[in-house]
Amino acid sequence: KKLSGREHTVYTAIVLHDENNVLTDVSETKVVFKDISDEEIRKYIATGEAYDKSGSYGIQGKGSIFVKKIIGSYTGVVGLPIFETSQLMSKINLKLF
Repeated sequence: KKLSGREHTVYTAIVLHDENNVLTDVSETKVVFKDISDEEIRKYIATGEAYDKSGSYGIQGKGSIFVKKIIGSYTGVVGLPIFETSQLMSKINLKLF
């Protein structure tokens, strides 16, 4: 209910470590929820999805129906911010492909 009709920020930290380097970054993503009715909240809770999620929703799952807008990294909200991770990897010559 606290997220209903509001914007919140998701921060995801990344740390890469090799024998010579420790590199860090933080992905910051703003997520805007639509106004959610009490009935929608009850139905969502009944799915069980909210119980094992940080913030009680999965943007990649059923909780995505509440997301009006995101500003930043979708993958950072899901878990691993891919763009930011690849940028750190390139600094130590690690390539995704």
